[in-house]
Amino acid sequence: MHLSAAVSGPCGEPAPPHAPLMLSVGRPPQYVAIRLHHTGLLTVGALPWGSEAACAAILERRPAMLLLSAPDTDADTLTRLIRAASRIAPVAVLRSGGIDAVAAFDAGACDVLDPNTPTAELAWRIRADLRRCPPAPTDPRGPTGTASQRLLLDALSRARSPVCCHHLRLLLGTPDLPMTLRALRARLQRLLPALTDQGLELVVDQQWGLATYRTRRAPSRQRPDETGGGAP
Repeated sequence: MHLSAAVSGPCGEPAPPHAPLMLSVGRPPQYVAIRLHHTGLLTVGALPWGSEAACAAILERRPAMLLLSAPDTDADTLTRLIRAASRIAPVAVLRSGGIDAVAAFDAGACDVLDPNTPTAELAWRIRADLRRCPPAPTDPRGPTGTASQRLLLDALSRARSPVCCHHLRLLLGTPDLPMTLRALRARLQRLLPALTDQGLELVVDQQWGLATYRTRRAPSRQRPDETGGGAP
């Protein structure tokens, strides 16, 4: 199954709105997607972490949950991936053996699933997780270049708490090659007009070499005649 074919079931039916997206570090777990499709559980896709295709799928299909497959990553990297991906949607981890489930849950995972679980049980566990996921956002965001750039805008404008620069660098890169801080700053600078169009402004907090970003509602700008400061 090709990556582009992973968004539909065995009969070509499209994935429903309330469907998960598989993100993988390494080779996408196509076999898991195929097994789930045969149970009637369709996914948005099975795509590589940090790819433009994955960013576009997140924005266009609004997956209710991310199924994170990172079988060869160490525990520390996995927890950082979970924290970064949780900025987009609830995260369930696909990992067989050797994982500290407590650390994954502590990082924000909503579930830890063994991909070798019998197919029917795996599908129903994912369905149970989906029932607990909040409704996926549906309001559109204005175009601002590449899919990854639009995802950055979306993540910042929806964040309810400050977003760490490390999470953004990982979200837009890979564990082996995160986006550089310089590149992230350049992308944020290019986002400023789009944030202004949404009535938002970017707030940067720096401490001990660590930067966090958040947005807030920009103060309204009143004309002089609206404030009484104009000429009589």
